[in-house]
Amino acid sequence: MLTSKLRISGRVQGVGFRFHCSQLARQWHLGGSVKNEADGSVSLVLQADAQTREEFLQALEKANPYARIDQVDLIAEEDLDFKDSFETLY
Repeated sequence: MLTSKLRISGRVQGVGFRFHCSQLARQWHLGGSVKNEADGSVSLVLQADAQTREEFLQALEKANPYARIDQVDLIAEEDLDFKDSFETLY
């Protein structure tokens, strides 16, 4: 399964972004994880094809009126075994 590691910047900490991300990923039956980073960004590991990934990010932008995504950087992509859960990491 295509696994993407993304770095998301903007107003993404302290606004429930990880909660909404986890909730949406579970609704879409996607594997992966989300974690706050020390620099104020959020790391997102997502198991989805490229089209689903883009659709998920668009839906994520609309899911939380308090969050604002300014930039999404694709850090890495690799083919990994499917992970059937989505976790919020601390």
